[in-house]
Amino acid sequence: MYNPREINRRDFIAGMAGIGASAMITSMLASNGFAVSANQAGKGSDKLEWPLCSEDFSAMSLDKSGRLWTVNIEFLAGDKRIGVYCLDKNNIKHLFEFKIAGMTGISSPAIAAFGQGCVICFPVEIDDKWQIAYSFVTAKTDYPAIKFIKCPGNSNISPAVAVTGDKACIIWESNAQGKRAIYSCFAAPKSADMPQRISDENANSYNPAVVSLSNGDIFAAWDSLRDTGADIYGARYRGGSWEEEYRITSDSRIERHPYLSVHNNEIWMAWQAQSYKGKAINNVTEQRIAAARIDGEELLGPKNLFVEISTDERFLLRPRIAFDNSGRLWLTARESISYNAGWLAKIWCYSGSQWSEPRVLLDNQGRWRPVEIAVNNDGDVLTSIQYDNLPKSWDFRPHGDRKSGISIETTPTEQKDSNSKPVLEPLKMPETEFSLTDKMAICSAELPREKVRHNGRQLSAFFGDFHDHTDLSVCNRRLNPPGHDLFANERDIEKLDFCATTDHDFDYDRPQWQFNGEQTRQNHDPGRFVTFLAQEWTSSQNQPATPEGFCRYGHHNLIFLDPYHKRFYNAYAGDISPRELWKQLEKDKVDFICIPHQLADWQHKGKANPPKDWNYVDEKYQPVAEIFQTRASYEYLGCPRQSGQGAPFKGNYLQDAWEKGIIIGVIASPDHGGGNGKVGVWAESLTRKDIFEAVKARHTFGTSCPKMSLFFRSNEAIMGDKTQKRSGAIPFEIRATALQDIKEVVIFRNNSIVYKAQPLEKKIEINWIDENPAQDSETLWYYTRIQTKGGELAWSSPIWFVLH
Repeated sequence: MYNPREINRRDFIAGMAGIGASAMITSMLASNGFAVSANQAGKGSDKLEWPLCSEDFSAMSLDKSGRLWTVNIEFLAGDKRIGVYCLDKNNIKHLFEFKIAGMTGISSPAIAAFGQGCVICFPVEIDDKWQIAYSFVTAKTDYPAIKFIKCPGNSNISPAVAVTGDKACIIWESNAQGKRAIYSCFAAPKSADMPQRISDENANSYNPAVVSLSNGDIFAAWDSLRDTGADIYGARYRGGSWEEEYRITSDSRIERHPYLSVHNNEIWMAWQAQSYKGKAINNVTEQRIAAARIDGEELLGPKNLFVEISTDERFLLRPRIAFDNSGRLWLTARESISYNAGWLAKIWCYSGSQWSEPRVLLDNQGRWRPVEIAVNNDGDVLTSIQYDNLPKSWDFRPHGDRKSGISIETTPTEQKDSNSKPVLEPLKMPETEFSLTDKMAICSAELPREKVRHNGRQLSAFFGDFHDHTDLSVCNRRLNPPGHDLFANERDIEKLDFCATTDHDFDYDRPQWQFNGEQTRQNHDPGRFVTFLAQEWTSSQNQPATPEGFCRYGHHNLIFLDPYHKRFYNAYAGDISPRELWKQLEKDKVDFICIPHQLADWQHKGKANPPKDWNYVDEKYQPVAEIFQTRASYEYLGCPRQSGQGAPFKGNYLQDAWEKGIIIGVIASPDHGGGNGKVGVWAESLTRKDIFEAVKARHTFGTSCPKMSLFFRSNEAIMGDKTQKRSGAIPFEIRATALQDIKEVVIFRNNSIVYKAQPLEKKIEINWIDENPAQDSETLWYYTRIQTKGGELAWSSPIWFVLH
C-alpha cells in the first residue's frame, strides 16, 4: 500500500532576496520529492530542478519541536498517491506514500501537527464513494495505520484538520442528506466518533477551514450561498458541543475559500471575494482577497488592505496568513500573470500600520493552489509553492505530461519591537454594484419545474450546461474559475440540474485528465445535481484540403457517460477527422455524445476556429448541435441575435444542416464564462443515464440564457423524433413557460415560418394544425422558437416527418 523510504539529503542553499529590508531566502533541494531552486528565490524554470514525479496540492504544518511536516499529491506513470515528508534539523525525509488498495481517486490532503508528529487526512474514492481517510504519524512511525471515518453520502471531500489535546477535529464537505453540508468528527489514533453536521441543512456549504484554541475550543468556517448572498459562515465547538452556526461576512460579492489562523488565542481569517459582469457567472472580472480578526460579530482588518494590496487591478486568490514572533502579519496569495498564463506566488508583511512591497517567491508560475505558510520557532516564515510548466499561451503541439513541483521557501525575519503589532480598523469592503439577487433573476434560477405526460411517461424539464471551461483552458485562465467553484456556481446561482466542464484537449495531460474525472465525480449529487465527464475536441488548424479552403472539421464537445473514462482525445495528434474520432471511440467501447459548436464561426476567416464541416455527421454519435452560446446565435444567416462572428454566407448554420437532410437536434450552452446558453432536456428522471439517453434521442431544446421550458409535440412524436410522413393535416402542440412575458412564438416548416403568435403571457399552451403541409417534399421538419419581451430566445429540436 505504501513504501517508506528515505531520500538523499542535501544541505540548505542560501540566497539573498528582499521583503522590505533584505532577508534571507533559503531553498530546500532534494533529489526526489521536492525539487527547488539552488539559486535565489524568484528565479525561473531554467534554475529549477523538476521532480521525478508530478507534485501538486501541498499542505504543511509545524509541530511543537519545530519539525516541519508536509504532504502533497504525487503522480508518476499513471500512479497517484499521497507523499509524506518531514524536515528536521535541515534534513528532509520522504517518509511514506499513502496509496489505498482498490482506490479509484485520491484528492487534496490536509495536515495538522501535534507534539512530535502530525495528523494527515485526505479524500479517497473506493467503490464510487469518496470518503475521508486519516492517519496519525510520528517521525518514528514505520507503517502508520490508515483509518476511515464513517462518512454519509457519496462525496466527502475538502477536509480540514486541527489538533486539540490527543485528538484531531476533522471537518469536511459532504453531499449527504439533501444539501452539501459541513460535517465534523473527533478522531483518535485507533477510532473516530460518528460524524455530525455543523452547517445549516437547507443550504449548500463548501470549502471548510478549522483551527483549535489554547482553551480547547474549536472554530470552523466555510462558505455558503443562502438566499441571495454567498458569504462565510462559522461555528464554535465549546464545552463539548458545537454551537449554532452564524454568518461571519456579509459583502454582496461571492465570498469563498476561508482560511483560519490563531494568534494569541485570537481567531483570524483570510478569504476571497469575487464578482462578474452581466450573465457570465464563470467569467470572474473582480477577484479580491481579504483578511481580518474575528472580534465577536465584528471584523477588524489591516489598514489600506484594498488600497495597497487587493486593488481593483489585481486578480488575487487563495490567501493564507500567519504571524511571526514579533506579531507581524504575513499574507500570501496567488496573483494572475495574464489572461492566458498561470498565477505567481506572492507574499506581503504587515507591521504596525505599514504594508511591505510584494515579494514574488518564485518566478515560475503555478496554478491557483494556495501558498501555504507557517512560522517556525526561530521566527522564519516557511512557504510551500506549487509551480509548473503549463504553457502561458496557445500551444497545440502534442506533449507528454506537464511538469509540476513543490518548492519550500524559508524566509528568516528580523525581530521587531512592540510597534510591529498590526494596527486594525473595522473592515470595510470596497463599494460594488454586484448583486446576486439581480444575477439570479437574469438566469431565471427560480423557474418552477415543468412536467408533461407523453405516451404514458411523465417527462420533466431539466436544465444544464454542456460547454464551459475552467482555469485549465489556456483561453482565459485568469477569469475562468477552478472546477469546484464552477460547479458551485451552476448548482447555486443558476440552479442547474446537470453540468459538464469541457476544457480543451490540448490543455490536458494524464494528471489533469485524472483530476478532471475526480472533480467531476466529487461534485455529483445523485438525483439533485448530475455531473458529466467531458472535454472539448478542438479541431482548429487542420490544414485545408485546397489552398483557398477553410481549416477543417470545427470544434466539438465530447460528453462521456462513464465518469471514469481513462483517456482524453486530442484533435492535434494528427490530421484526425470527426469520423476517425468516432471510430476510435467505438474501438475504445465508449458511450459518448459529440456536440459541434461555433457552427458558422468566421472570426478568423476559416483559418482558425473554422466553421462546422457538415460532411461529417452521425445521428447516433452527433445527435445535437449548439445553436447558441456566448458568441450568440448560429440558427441561420440573418437570424435574431446572430453571432457577430458568424459567416456572411449560408452553408454552415444549423438551418443549412437541416436543409442538407441532416438529422440533428438543438441545445445551447455558454462556452467560456457561463450564463449565455442553457441545455434543456425532457427526461424521466435526473440521472446520468436518463439525461444522456434523452440527449441522444434529441428530446432537447436550448435557451439563450434564462431557464425557459419549451415542449413541442405532434401526435405521438415530440421534439427530436423522426416519424412516418402521412398525407393530410398535421397537428402541433407547444407548451412554454418563462419568467418574462413571451412576446412571440413561431413555427418553422423546412426553415420557413408557417405560424406566428404574440401571446404576451408567461405560460402558454398553443395548438395549431398545418392544414397544407408541403406534400411534394420527401422530408418535412418543424421546430418552434419563442422570444420573450426581454429578447431572450428558446429553440426546440425539430420533429422530422420522413417517408421511410
